[in-house]
Amino acid sequence: MKEQDIANELIDIRLQLGLDFVGIATAIAANGQKEIRWKYVAGNRNQRYQKIVLQIGKGIAGIVWRTARPMVSEDLKNDRFAPLQEYPIALIENLASIVAVPIMSEDAVIGVMLGGYRKVTQIKEPVITNLQEVADKMQPNLIATKE
Repeated sequence: MKEQDIANELIDIRLQLGLDFVGIATAIAANGQKEIRWKYVAGNRNQRYQKIVLQIGKGIAGIVWRTARPMVSEDLKNDRFAPLQEYPIALIENLASIVAVPIMSEDAVIGVMLGGYRKVTQIKEPVITNLQEVADKMQPNLIATKE
């Protein structure tokens, strides 16, 4: 699957799940450590997401990367875990509610898929499950684009 195919797949996912924004973050080695960047997106309002560089444990993608667990917040502005400034993708894309899931290869995280809404939205279990299923299907494509 080529990068354009992944982008088209994200557009389909965004429409199927009723999301305002969908993105996949991947990591590259830079200066001896991993840098996480948003590589594929759909529903973006501008290109500023391309400038976001996160370390493991920072930002939505970095937290999901470190924990290898889904992250859900139905109201980021009132999230008790961290101020909105800690989540640059949410600020840039004006996201109010998010669900982010790890993309795994064997026991390692190789990417993070984020779905977001621009209005505060109750995120139901099927959205989380569907996003994780799609993320799992994207796994071989992410490995193929790295080679």
